[in-house]
Amino acid sequence: MKQICINCALLSGEITGIERYVYENIKRIDYLAEKNNDNIVLLYAKGTTPKFPKLNYLKTIPLEANGNKIRISAIRRYMKHNNAFYFSLHGGICFSKNSVMCTCDIRTWIYKEFDPIRFRLKCNINVLSSKFLASQMVTISQTAKKEIIHYLKISDKDIDVIYPGWEHINDIHPDNNIFNKIKKVQKGNYYYSLSSRAPHKNFKWVLEIAKRNPKELFLIGGKRWINNDSDESNLPNLVYLGYITDEENVALMKNCKAFLHPSKYEGFGITPLEALACGVPICVSRSSCLPEIFDDCAHYFDPDDYDVNLLELLNEPVNSPDKLLNYYSWKKSAEQWYNLMEEKMRGK
Repeated sequence: MKQICINCALLSGEITGIERYVYENIKRIDYLAEKNNDNIVLLYAKGTTPKFPKLNYLKTIPLEANGNKIRISAIRRYMKHNNAFYFSLHGGICFSKNSVMCTCDIRTWIYKEFDPIRFRLKCNINVLSSKFLASQMVTISQTAKKEIIHYLKISDKDIDVIYPGWEHINDIHPDNNIFNKIKKVQKGNYYYSLSSRAPHKNFKWVLEIAKRNPKELFLIGGKRWINNDSDESNLPNLVYLGYITDEENVALMKNCKAFLHPSKYEGFGITPLEALACGVPICVSRSSCLPEIFDDCAHYFDPDDYDVNLLELLNEPVNSPDKLLNYYSWKKSAEQWYNLMEEKMRGK
């Protein structure tokens, strides 16, 4: 029986986006792994301190590193010495046929305008390595799967969809002290957005909407992107928060008028799902996978339309998110990953 080794090197950073996907799945795979606890291990970069969840069964193993990334040569040696099969839930370069690789999206393959050329080249090489080497690919939405099949010319049977979940929100206690830190902000008097301010996230839309609605207050949380200063503004009704904690985020989500998500491209879109779980309405762009994910539970707008009337938009009827929240879950996600791991343990 083969051992499964999972690359968890990226957990040495902040738990956002794809890090969240890895963290929450690892947390639940640990519950499932009792009978195979000796056959699933978590790899991380020696010299770093990954933010692992509390683990009862899974073992963690440090390997030689370049900064916060594990050396490929170290993983190769480990796989050879331990008869191991490699899993990456966050992508990266594929270097072995004995591997399962998650590709969250192929934005850099489809769109040239969103990212610097060196970043695009790196991401595209990673995707191609998975196409030609990985025994199985995984992605996080049906839309992303269709794009990967279309652009990379791979077979439907060679790629699975394993959706993210949202239940981590239930374990986060809101930090309402955030309302004492931000001038003018009171519970219920603002619109809220959260994401990295990468170009494809389209936060220009929030800026333009804020210009057209000077009596409304808009908050944007999230770190700056590479060489992206174009979204800064001195508008008195637009507040850039920078990085905020999970606890502050939940407090802001639970008390906003609506959560705004103007992204032009997503592999999934966890933050609007978190907002639905917090009980607030979401306004999302009608683009990429978002209509697939949020179906009739969201208020949709054109991401290039800066004249959207938010009050009219929010008055449009939407369905309860209960069915949606039941459909997506970390429990289901982890079970799918674990089943795939069991298959590879047994050489299938």
